[in-house]
Amino acid sequence: MRMRYRYVAYRSSDGAQKHLEQHYRQLLNDALRQNQQAFLHRSTAWQPMADILESPDLLRVKIELAGMKDDEIDVTLYEDALVISGERRDVQNVHEGLNYHEAQIRYGPFRVEVFISTPIMRDAITATYENGMLSVDLPKLSAQKAHSVHIHVPQTKE
Repeated sequence: MRMRYRYVAYRSSDGAQKHLEQHYRQLLNDALRQNQQAFLHRSTAWQPMADILESPDLLRVKIELAGMKDDEIDVTLYEDALVISGERRDVQNVHEGLNYHEAQIRYGPFRVEVFISTPIMRDAITATYENGMLSVDLPKLSAQKAHSVHIHVPQTKE
């Protein structure tokens, strides 16, 4: 929040106290108006809560996306990252004169990026969306067992 400061010189008179109170009230109103404008014009990007779980053969990403439909969510797997993005919209009925008393639910575009450090079986990935929770299961490629290779040494004629 950006605050502006004004220099005001007061003269002692009968109305000095009243003038001082009006001035501070105006400063407070200006600060609140600036804060409200900053709130309305700030970036609406947000990042939903996510859990990342891992076992020896599975990587699971759970993301809380309450109030969204499955067609509003994009899940993209890149070479080394899982990216989940979309936009949550506020679809409430607007009533004349109804203002927010408190606003804690985040709306707007979001993007969650999860780095993947192990090889994934791309054809076995599953994503489910139920009760506002998106769960993406990324099965890991099984570590191939080491096997020995016989080295053939050609015999030389002497």
